Amino acid sequence: MSQRIKKKRRLALQVIGLSFTVLLLGCASTSTHKNTAVHATVGEKAKTLRYVRTIDTVGMGSNDVIKQIVAGDDSQKLQQPMAIDLRDDTMIIADSGYLYEDRGMTILSKGEAIADAELRTTDKGIGLIYKYNLKTQRMQVLRGAGDHIVGDVSDIYLASDMSFYVTDVDGRRALHFSPDGSLLKIYKHPPNIFRPIAITVDEKRKEVLIADETYSHIVSFDMEKAAPIYGMGDRGEGPGKFRIITDMIKIPDGYLVSDRIELRVQVLDNEGNYVANFGQGIVTFPTALAVDKQGRVFVSDKADSTIKVFKAGKLIDQVGRNGYGAGEFRYISDMKVLDNHLFVVDSLNGRIQVFEFISDANSVALAH
Repeated sequence: MSQRIKKKRRLALQVIGLSFTVLLLGCASTSTHKNTAVHATVGEKAKTLRYVRTIDTVGMGSNDVIKQIVAGDDSQKLQQPMAIDLRDDTMIIADSGYLYEDRGMTILSKGEAIADAELRTTDKGIGLIYKYNLKTQRMQVLRGAGDHIVGDVSDIYLASDMSFYVTDVDGRRALHFSPDGSLLKIYKHPPNIFRPIAITVDEKRKEVLIADETYSHIVSFDMEKAAPIYGMGDRGEGPGKFRIITDMIKIPDGYLVSDRIELRVQVLDNEGNYVANFGQGIVTFPTALAVDKQGRVFVSDKADSTIKVFKAGKLIDQVGRNGYGAGEFRYISDMKVLDNHLFVVDSLNGRIQVFEFISDANSVALAH
């Protein structure tokens, strides 16, 4: 058996009822589209997103170890958040930066561990993994989780049991943690996983799906055995091929996959078959994907620090610009949807911006 895992047998695409795929069939052409439908927020009102608030400095909680070490200091500022995921009232945050220094004492910096109120510096691990409560706006450090991670986290999946999966990019693997941050399982396979860039989990089929930036494909792992099962996509040019994958998300009928060089956003069915593409000539450098219940797709573009919004493959809105203010960005590294809100990781500004979806009366809700 070759080192490259066998591709799953292709199944014919069946369009059943009203589905997300139907909403995108109008974008199956691979031709370049002229950027004529942009509605910039500069001087205009956005049509799809409304800024709500920014998460950058949060309360740590009176029982947190940092509170115990430095009396009276009960807040912490995000430094360089890279990835998030949300479920119910919980958000998991991976921050690759350094915590600040206060009162002449280093509170906690990259890779440090705390024992008996002493600070011990190591060279291992990313910054920190946080658990943030959206209701109380308090944040807990999941101590020890970062020690297992070699480099930056590029994506997070928060499961229904509140355990979570992260991509350890430099470690060339994905890790599964318990709700309290204890390491449960490692998903790796050197012949097929070199630079894991995105992760999602099909909890019904018990599969962990990892998109690899270098090998330009998606690998499905058995959730329990942590062994690869099959692959989707391949390196190359044209529909169903990828060059540098930047993100991958699950949609009801399959997957959306963004690419830095090849077709900007491709739609695949659940078996990995090519369905459609969009964003050519409009998106230059996609970094993150998100979709709301109305079938609108949000694509962050590193080239101009905007979020481009598509419906049925057509550009309907453009939000943001480069900068430091509300609704402005300096490298969007991740985006996730919870209920009626879009959470945008504004990494180089050290914050997470929250937007509310503006309803589209002409949109058709996704089938559940």
